[in-house]
Amino acid sequence: MEAEKPASKRQRTKYDAAFRTETVRRVNQDGQMATRVAQALGMSEAVLGKWVRAARTQAARPAGSEALEQGNKQLRAQLARAEMERDILKKC
Repeated sequence: MEAEKPASKRQRTKYDAAFRTETVRRVNQDGQMATRVAQALGMSEAVLGKWVRAARTQAARPAGSEALEQGNKQLRAQLARAEMERDILKKC
């Protein structure tokens, strides 16, 4: 009896940031259809669609929102610590 060979998985292609940026620009600014761009470049339409959606959500975020998120994260950590200290003092 022969051992069955595992089905070979398709090799995942890695794309650099410049390629991603240029591809998304072709869709967003040049107005080309994502399906045609993906076919011309020999890549998956789903991957390109994900890149385009991510670029659009990134563009929709207001400037400075990353700094606000970082500040909120720090404040949440301080609040959690203060609540923990309060709970410890309540038990005493």
